[in-house]
Amino acid sequence: MENSDEDTFKILLATDVHLGYGEANPIRENDSFKSFEEILQIAEKEQVDFVLLGGDLFHETRPSPYCINKCTELIRKYCLGDKPVEIEFLSDPSFNFQNSTVNYEDPNMNVSIPIFSIHGNHDDPTGKRQISAMDLMSSMGLINYFGRWDKVTQVEVNPILLKKGTTRLALYGLSHIRDERLARLFIEKKVIMKTPEDVNEWFNVLILHQNRANRGAKNFIAESFIPEFIDLVMWGHEHDCKIEAVQVADGRAYITQPGSSVATSLAEGEALTKKVGLLQVSGRDFSILPVELRTVRPFIFKHMILDAHEVEGKISHADKAKTIVSAKIEEMIQTARQMGARDDWLPLIRLIVKYQDERQVFNAIRFGQGFANKVANPEDAVKFVSLQKKTRRGNVTMNGEDVEDLEIEQVDRVEDLLAKYFNETNQLKVLSIRGLNEAVKRFIDANDTDAPSYIIENQETYTLEKLIELKPEEDELEAQLERMRAARDPNDFKNLLNNPNRPKPSNDDVQIGSDNSDNEATPVKPVSGRGSRGGRGRGSRGPRGARARGK
Repeated sequence: MENSDEDTFKILLATDVHLGYGEANPIRENDSFKSFEEILQIAEKEQVDFVLLGGDLFHETRPSPYCINKCTELIRKYCLGDKPVEIEFLSDPSFNFQNSTVNYEDPNMNVSIPIFSIHGNHDDPTGKRQISAMDLMSSMGLINYFGRWDKVTQVEVNPILLKKGTTRLALYGLSHIRDERLARLFIEKKVIMKTPEDVNEWFNVLILHQNRANRGAKNFIAESFIPEFIDLVMWGHEHDCKIEAVQVADGRAYITQPGSSVATSLAEGEALTKKVGLLQVSGRDFSILPVELRTVRPFIFKHMILDAHEVEGKISHADKAKTIVSAKIEEMIQTARQMGARDDWLPLIRLIVKYQDERQVFNAIRFGQGFANKVANPEDAVKFVSLQKKTRRGNVTMNGEDVEDLEIEQVDRVEDLLAKYFNETNQLKVLSIRGLNEAVKRFIDANDTDAPSYIIENQETYTLEKLIELKPEEDELEAQLERMRAARDPNDFKNLLNNPNRPKPSNDDVQIGSDNSDNEATPVKPVSGRGSRGGRGRGSRGPRGARARGK
């Protein structure tokens, strides 16, 4: 794409930075900060117009003071300065930002590289006043935090409208909303994208932070929901790096998935090379140049099968298996070094060992300690999987229709497994499965380690107090417990978990691991519209001109 620099936006794309991940781990405590610094260094070196982040800048809803301080230091170091910002901000900031201004137009700030970011499921607003670390960064003028929406019955997205030379760019930010809820709103055509009247003369980018992979009925956002006028989707939340833009099967929109800049799990997708993207937009044309991150800790992921015949002989099955697995681990360590890893930079290793005979299994944690000075994660470098386990297949029903033949065990989340386990023949008597599901989801998605313990204690206390109040007869007890469980909906438990003053669980040994509230955004009067592709309709347009706002 050959165009004049005066008419070309140059944007750095990154997502899922997860600042603060592994902060308590003496080996990995600085990994997320090193990667974020490299991202900002690339932005400075390439002289981008701005950085666009797709959510989960922070790993926790309540980052540590050190994490917030480090983030502030890095942004001040690389993004504040005398270099002029050469992009015009055309929309009304009161529709886009909580503090009603864009930071590079603030006379009290000296911004050289603006950062625009939505929030993800890890750094979403919590507590009584629904405040997040992103609000803190915004109030300090360091990040332009947009795409927040607090109503639960519908979603309206007001774009940020930018101009550079003759090129006009519209950013449609949609911060994380529970996938089940957002999928339902798309199906019900209650997701409205406000657009300027001459929308086809703009390059339209949608930024969202949701499940892209099919993880169960209504637990992902289908590509068919992407509005027809969108040119490019920057998809956050998925950690697999798929930075090269691919076209949606049934439309002209393209999707880029930058993936995370730090591995937060030992999943196979995390082992893909971590990259950010340099997006250039001129008129209605665009290109994305992948840039590999060099400060990411090497992660080698492999599978191996233990042949049952290989362990026959005088040596025990487990000892022979240890010898074979140990050789494979050493091979993976050498692979990491060949990738350019420094000798003092311990790699992440994940070896999935598939076995046929139970006698081949040994204590993986104890075994891993033999590699304590060679790998960053000796305690979980090895995982055993039985080859005798068969994967059931079946259809997933969505809106009453079978949508796809899926491997069920591959799409289940832990909360799905809870619901399946506590079925009609194995029901809980006192605890509510709704409460446990919310707690487990909070533990997994937001690293809220005391959520399960807190919810269990809360339900026990609630049940005892209600029973004392109602004094049911013995033969009425079971029915009364069932009514009490049914009376509490998921929002009750979400509100409990979002309470910043909630007490710590009394049982410290049970520690195991948000949602939006009702602050209403400024309404924009629809004129004519475009909706999502889910119904092939058209959602509302704003009036002609620069501002996507109602008359």
